[in-house]
Amino acid sequence: INVGLGAALVYDNRHNVLNVRKGLFGELSFLKYHPSIGSEYTFHGVNLDVRSYNPTSPRNVLAWQVYGNFYGGNIPFNQLALMGGEMIMRGYYSGRYRDKNMIAAQVEHRWLPFGFSKRFGAAAFAGAAVVAPKISKFSTQYIRPTAGVGLRYLLFPRRDIYVRLDVGFSEDGPNFYLFTGEAF
Repeated sequence: INVGLGAALVYDNRHNVLNVRKGLFGELSFLKYHPSIGSEYTFHGVNLDVRSYNPTSPRNVLAWQVYGNFYGGNIPFNQLALMGGEMIMRGYYSGRYRDKNMIAAQVEHRWLPFGFSKRFGAAAFAGAAVVAPKISKFSTQYIRPTAGVGLRYLLFPRRDIYVRLDVGFSEDGPNFYLFTGEAF
């Protein structure tokens, strides 16, 4: 049983969280898990998520994200920082690398939609992440890269919501993702 209490500071001026074309999102949160509130484990965590979306033309967006998890204490395996998945570090399955600390960054260029189509678009992305047992143990030699491309289909034109099919490539090979809305 993991029960935690915490607080977060959030800034968000995005207009459509499923397909952001312009804006900034930032979140800094702190969580504390302790037996006094019902947790079987004693640990704490700080999470950071910063995203920026910059239009390069009426249909194109350049987006980037920096994401980090920083934990200390007696952390159960299922609560460790996870690298990989459909949102960040596409190309690695979720939890392929995990530890007490993780920092990741990704950048993505989106064409929504293509100039010659009303419904089809695409994206190209790249990212890098690293995990470590302590912040002081982060090392460039353990950075894992990923990159990929994706196809977009405008599912709900009135809401500007796309379905995405992404393929992310990593040292483990390709991974495929089919989801509604953008990865970040």
